[in-house]
Amino acid sequence: MKLEYKNGLLYTSIKLKYGSKIVEINNIVVDTGASFCIIEPSAIEMLGITISKDDEIETFYGVNGAYSYVKRIAESIIIDKVTLNNVEFYLGTIDENINGLLGLDVLIKSKSIINLNKMEIEIKYN
Repeated sequence: MKLEYKNGLLYTSIKLKYGSKIVEINNIVVDTGASFCIIEPSAIEMLGITISKDDEIETFYGVNGAYSYVKRIAESIIIDKVTLNNVEFYLGTIDENINGLLGLDVLIKSKSIINLNKMEIEIKYN
């Protein structure tokens, strides 16, 4: 899976399947400092995922302070040619022009190797 280095961050694309729909999400930051994947709600709007007042909100702390997110479970997340089923992710805003974070949960589960020499992620999941 190819990486793009811009503005000091590593970007890639993933696909997320929720229900019977699949959406490709671009401008995903590869973040080894993030425990979980976080997806910008507007990037997956066509999947019909909503947030309600009954949702449990979880708070995470980062470099720039506290952030609140709502957990969902994707039927699958597709990275490169590998499909990971029943993956938890969080809905929430990261930053302008960032559609989400590819966190350690998926990187570890997919047995990813980040190769900065080739600017790619090698997926070793079998």
